[in-house]
Amino acid sequence: MPRRRRKHAEMRVVNMTKPGTALITGASSGIAAAYADRLAKLGYDLVLVARNEERLSAVAKQVTAESHVKVEVLTADLTSRADVRRVEERLRAALAGFDQGELVTIPSLPDAGDWNNFVAARLALGPNLSHSKPAARYGRAKTKGA
Repeated sequence: MPRRRRKHAEMRVVNMTKPGTALITGASSGIAAAYADRLAKLGYDLVLVARNEERLSAVAKQVTAESHVKVEVLTADLTSRADVRRVEERLRAALAGFDQGELVTIPSLPDAGDWNNFVAARLALGPNLSHSKPAARYGRAKTKGA
């Protein structure tokens, strides 16, 4: 009688930690809504930002139902300085953890004026961005030798 080989049970290692939080602008439709869906399915919690509160809430509801992640809705028109400041306030804590895997995406801007405003804001902020250390306001910046 031939000897029966014992089948070994397959073992899967599951990462039990969340990958982080993704902030997605323009998330009420198009490619940004697709990013929201995809990142939620990967386990990211989401902060969704867009002008149209009704469509944004619909995307948030659908993503939450399908992926069971935390979704925060932030209605903002990023051509408005006041709304940009509100988004900035929401991001202050997230920026401290950016190097810990949090993700920020920026969708395409079809209107040339919106794109020009975005580029001007990005250029104005450029000198203040650092990939090597957090901003001093987070209290974690260390000097050499410290």
